[in-house]
Amino acid sequence: MTDFWKVHAFSLATTLGVAYISCAIFDVLFPPFGLLAALAPASPWAISGSLVAFLTGFVLFIVAGFVLGALYGIVWGFWSKRLG
Repeated sequence: MTDFWKVHAFSLATTLGVAYISCAIFDVLFPPFGLLAALAPASPWAISGSLVAFLTGFVLFIVAGFVLGALYGIVWGFWSKRLG
């Protein structure tokens, strides 16, 4: 049987990675109105503006997606057994 937390973690990490790339493309096309431009002042690291910042933001979004997806998968597995 597949570990559900891994499935949720990898799917959310992939989704956030794609979302980050989409936001980066939007920021390039419409510089002052992008989501990354809004998030950049709150981030402790640069997440837009150069190649290194893009890679840093991309890795941060993927790691955050993996962690959130793993937590969701663990909780989902726990409650599906508890309520099932």
